[in-house]
Amino acid sequence: MPDEDRVFDVSKPGQVGASPTSRPIIVGHQPQVSDPMVRDTFDSAGQAIKINVQDMSTGEQLPFDNDDSAAAAAVPDSLPNQPPASSEPARFEDSAGPAVFPSAEPESLPPAYTESPPAQPEPLPESVEPGAVHSIEDLHVTANKKRHWPLGVLIVFLVLIGVYLALDSGLIHNNLNLPVHIFKQKPAATAAPAPAPKPKTSNVHTVPAGFTEYRLATTDIVFDAPTAWGQPTSNAEPGYSKRGGTNQSDGTYAYTVNFASNKDVQVAVTSAKYLPPARTATYYDFLQWCTGTNDAKIYKSILHFTTTAKIDTPSTVTCDQGPLTDATELDDSTIVQLKTTGPDGKTVIGDLYTKNLTDPELVVLRVKDAAMTNGDNIKTLLGTVQVSPGSTQ
Repeated sequence: MPDEDRVFDVSKPGQVGASPTSRPIIVGHQPQVSDPMVRDTFDSAGQAIKINVQDMSTGEQLPFDNDDSAAAAAVPDSLPNQPPASSEPARFEDSAGPAVFPSAEPESLPPAYTESPPAQPEPLPESVEPGAVHSIEDLHVTANKKRHWPLGVLIVFLVLIGVYLALDSGLIHNNLNLPVHIFKQKPAATAAPAPAPKPKTSNVHTVPAGFTEYRLATTDIVFDAPTAWGQPTSNAEPGYSKRGGTNQSDGTYAYTVNFASNKDVQVAVTSAKYLPPARTATYYDFLQWCTGTNDAKIYKSILHFTTTAKIDTPSTVTCDQGPLTDATELDDSTIVQLKTTGPDGKTVIGDLYTKNLTDPELVVLRVKDAAMTNGDNIKTLLGTVQVSPGSTQ
C-alpha cells in the first residue's frame, strides 16, 4: 500500500498544513452579509440576467448563460489542483457593463474573509517515522487536578494538635510555657520559703566542769571522771576462747580502772566473747541487764560455757540471772543496785551501777562505789560515756 499522508487529529489548528485536495473554507463568527462585488444573476421578475464574460488575456467575449443546465455543462468535471498559468484575473460583465474583480491577494480582501496562510506542520520527533500510525498511548494529556493532602500528613497534624491540647489542659504535666492557651490556666503556686537550716550539733564533747576526759587504752570507750579522783590507771584481765589444760590467754576478758585519790570507786568493762581465768566470781563477771518478758522484772546476763575433757568453751549469753530485787532503773540503759552484795550473797560490796554499751564485744560498763557516797559524780560519769568518738551512750 502506498504511503499516505496521515492526519494527526490531536494537533492544534494552525500547526498542520492543508491537504492538496482540500478546499478552502471560510469560517467566521459574524452574520453573513452579501458581497457587494457579487451581483444577483436573477432580476426581480425571476428572469435570468445575461452576463458577458471577457477573457482578459485575449479580449474575446465568452458566452455565459445563467441557466442551470448550461452552467453545469460549462463547468468541467474536475477542477485542476493548480491555478491557471496566467496571473491575470478574469473579467466578468453583465448588462450594466464589464466588472473587474480585483486580484485575490490576501491584503485586498475584507478583514472578515482574509485567510491566514497555512501554518507549517510541526516536525515529527526523530523516533517517529513519517506516515506511522500512532496509538492513543502516545498522547499525554495533563489534566488540572486538585492537590490533596496526603493522609499521613493529616494524621500527624491531628496528633500534634491533640498533644498541644493535652499539654495546655494539664493532662500531661510539664513546665513548658506555651505561647497560646486554649484552656483556662491555674494560677502558679507560690513557692513556700525554704525552712531555715537547723543549727548543726557539734560532735565536740563538752567536758563538765571539774571533770577530765579519759580514754580506755586499746578500746573506743571514752568517759569523763572527776579530776579530784586523781589520775586513773587500768588493768587488762586475760580472756580465754578455750580455757583449761595447756590453753593460754588469747584476748582480754575485762578492763578495770582505779583512781589514785579515790580508792572507793572502781570502773569495770567486760567482754561477752572471752571467759575469765579460773578464779572466784566477782561483780563484773555479769554482763548486760534486761527486763523479763513475762514479769517485767530486771535480770542480768552471763556468758555460759561447756566443758569437754576439762576444756571450757564459751557458748551463749543468756539474760537469766535474777530477778534482781534491789535494782532500780535510772534510764533506758542504766540501773543501780544500792547496798548490793557480792556473788556470795552475804558480803555488802556497796552501790553498783550497770550501763549497757553498744560495742559488739565490750558490752557492759560498771561502776562500784564501796563508800556509797559518790552517787552524783558517778551519775555524771555515766552520762559522758562514749563507745566511739562523737557518740554518747
